[in-house]
Amino acid sequence: MEISGRRVPPKRIGELLVAANVIRQEVLLEALKISKNSQTPVGRVLMTIGELSESDVETALYVQGLIRNSVISADFGVKVINVSVKGRIPLDEAFRRLGWTPPADMEEQSGTFGELGSLLVQSGLIDKSVLEQALWQSQENNLPLGRCLVLNRAISSNLLQSALTAQVLMRDGKITEEQAINGLKSAARKQQTLEQSLVDAGAYRQGQKESVKLGDLLTQAGLVTEGDKISAIEIGLNENQKIGEVLVQSGMIAPGVVDESLRLQEMVSSGQISGLQAADILRQANSRKVGIDVIIEERASRKDEIEKVTGVLELLLQSGALTGENFNRAQSLGRQLNVSIAEVILTKEMVEKRLIQAAYQGQGLVVDGIINNSQCVLAMKMCIKTGQEFHEVLKELPSDTAQVKTPSQEEVGADKKSGWLGNLWSKVTKKD
Repeated sequence: MEISGRRVPPKRIGELLVAANVIRQEVLLEALKISKNSQTPVGRVLMTIGELSESDVETALYVQGLIRNSVISADFGVKVINVSVKGRIPLDEAFRRLGWTPPADMEEQSGTFGELGSLLVQSGLIDKSVLEQALWQSQENNLPLGRCLVLNRAISSNLLQSALTAQVLMRDGKITEEQAINGLKSAARKQQTLEQSLVDAGAYRQGQKESVKLGDLLTQAGLVTEGDKISAIEIGLNENQKIGEVLVQSGMIAPGVVDESLRLQEMVSSGQISGLQAADILRQANSRKVGIDVIIEERASRKDEIEKVTGVLELLLQSGALTGENFNRAQSLGRQLNVSIAEVILTKEMVEKRLIQAAYQGQGLVVDGIINNSQCVLAMKMCIKTGQEFHEVLKELPSDTAQVKTPSQEEVGADKKSGWLGNLWSKVTKKD
């Protein structure tokens, strides 16, 4: 192939086969037409029409993998294919005849399927024919292999995430290939994460401190989709790049977002905030187009609100301002996210702010002995039913339910309109 007088090394399987004099150019063109119309890998088409054997295709695919991973040059790969296929000799022997000996672990690490494909095949999650189809689609459409497998519904996005996590852990030396394969099998069978499967098998130990992955933080904050996150992880593994670098280079997020996300990630690891809080801070900062420091300062001032809700939680339940269903939900979320029930109630807006303020006022009057708890609960229920403020419903409480301190003569005064309700209202205004 010539472009502007310079020879461009072939990398597609058909081009490699033609360059190696294994098939003719016109045969390749015909096979490409069939391949495009039938959505079938070109290698399989060449086998179907009798031009190549399965062994020939596997040889070409293997060499193509070595070229793509820069293990060998395209020119050397063409020579190897020619010697192996035309000479009908094993690929290892062809390499030796040309003076090169592949590393012992080369077959699975840099060969036909690559690390991700090999893990999925050896784990029994997909077979070679499915992988071959996805590899062809990946090359033709310039998409990550994993994305193609998910689009083909060969595996779920959760299983792809587990397989990519296995790659990361293997490269970091935290698990062996055998542990990765067994972990993937268990994750698929039990429908759980790879980490949980590894922990169950005693092959992996999670840290005691909470942590959050950068990709998960960005996804939870709504800045990138789950699919884009997984693709970025896969590209990063293939190109030896961090996920943040991939997302910035692809234009999905700005460099400043990565920097602030890394700060939040460190705050989670140090125990200053939870993963949920980090995602919420990042989401708000992005939507309001402000720095995370602004949101963090606002959250600090919210501490008083959280303490207020905590103090009146029982009263909110007794009055029905907080339903039992929402309380159970808040309790469950609080345990999962390592935050207080009150914070969940505020974040999810489970109770109206006016009712929280009413409960706070009523609680203060109960503490001061001005009204009792039953009367406070009744007043709260009236607030819910009528939509009135707490001081307004106090004036309408039935007199026979009022158990209040007897006002002194001075408090009663000469004004006949001033009774215990008037005195009570003065107490309420003082509490505010």
